Parts: sequence; structure tokens; C-alpha cells
Amino acid sequence: MNQHDLTPFLKRHQWPHEQSKLPFCIGHRGASGHLTENTLAAFRLAAEMGAEMWELDTQLTSDGVVVVSHDDHLQRVFGIDKRISELTAAELVALENVAVPTFSEVAALARELGTGLYIELKAPGTGLLCWRELVAHNQRFATLGSFDTNQVRELRDSDCDYPLSVLVRAGNDPHAMADRAGAHIIHLCWERASDRPQDLVTEALCTKAFQAGREIVLWHEERPEIIADIIKLPVLGICTDLPETLRPADQPRAFA
Repeated sequence: MNQHDLTPFLKRHQWPHEQSKLPFCIGHRGASGHLTENTLAAFRLAAEMGAEMWELDTQLTSDGVVVVSHDDHLQRVFGIDKRISELTAAELVALENVAVPTFSEVAALARELGTGLYIELKAPGTGLLCWRELVAHNQRFATLGSFDTNQVRELRDSDCDYPLSVLVRAGNDPHAMADRAGAHIIHLCWERASDRPQDLVTEALCTKAFQAGREIVLWHEERPEIIADIIKLPVLGICTDLPETLRPADQPRAFA
């Protein structure tokens, strides 16, 4: 597959732009293969392991505070039968053995460590709030996206000047979804679509995306034999629960 120059995208959005250091290693919910997902500890560890970006998920408390959690319900991760959307931010913080950070806290840690944010919008209404938080701190190394094309389109129609991503499940047309969302990035969530999902990232698919002015991010991947293939593809980033699989100890983080 032909080499693709990502530099114009990176410069336009004020992201680190050393083409030779790509694709970005994106810690999926932090270093979630090692520590509890979407926690400050998991994000910090991901950076220490070489991830240049963190993928994170957004939920909204009953009093309108954006917090970082994949699920609204706390049962799967923390064993608590409560919903974030039914709790105030203060009530959430007061729960024992629950470590759900606010988006503001995660964004501040990213600024401290020089890490990018790959924000997956779960709860409707979180996109505009996250965007405002980023703008308030001139935090440019970030993207906002969702499986929900309406949430992405809301940002596009609000003149959000950050790159926007649409997440695409297997079986859906990535180009049609990107058109509906007005997305700059197509994020292919195809890790379970085939025994060799890398073969689905064809030259024709990439060429059509690039001709439309879009970049590609790939699913979270932990299998070494598949990583060996997809890391050679002309993509912007690759998500992983295990950042060390993309950034071994002898290949440190690409950007300070």
C-alpha cells in the first residue's frame, strides 16, 4: 500500500507532526489491559508505556458534570448497582471503591504529561462540554468522536474546529457514516470482523477515505501478529489495551 502523508492533517490541527513516528499508539481506556479502565492510574500508566494518546469515554452526572466511564452503570467495572446519570458529581465521588474521574481531571493530566485525548462521546450532551473544556485550556492535541453520527454532527454544525471522528462497526459503510457525521477521521472497530481484520483495511478503502480528506484510526488490538501488519498501514493511530505491544521498551514514546 502506498505511503500516505499525514503531515497536512497534523499541522492543520496543531498535533505533533513527525510523520516517521506514526501511527500514534492510543491507549484504549488507558492501559486497560493492566489497570482498571478509564481511571487516572490507567491513563498515567499508558503514557509511561509509550502511548501518545488516550482513548476515553464520556458520561454525564445528574448535575451536568462530564465524567470518564464507558458505562453509565457502575456494575461491570466497580460492582456497584448505581447509574452515573442518576448521581450528582459529589455523590459519585463519595462512593467507596469507585474511581471515576471527571473529564476535567483527565484533560489536566493529559496536559501535564503531554498526551493527546481521543474522546469517545457516549452520553448525549457531553460533546459540547468537552469541546469547551479543551478550548478553555487551548488543548489542541485532541479529537472528539462517537458511534452516534448525530453527536458528531452536532459538533460539526456548531463549528467545532477540532478533528471529529466517527466510529464504525463491522457491516456499516464507513464512508457513508463519515458523510453523515461530517467526520475528519474514520475509526474502524473491526477487531472481531475476521480472523485477519487487517485484510479488511484495503487500498481501495484507504484511497477513498484519503480522497475525501479523511484519516483512519484502527480498532483496539493486542495480537502481536496482527499488530505487525496494521502498524505498516497508512493510518493515523491504533488503539490498544496494551500500549507496550505498539511501543516496546526499546521504542519509547514518539513525542515528549
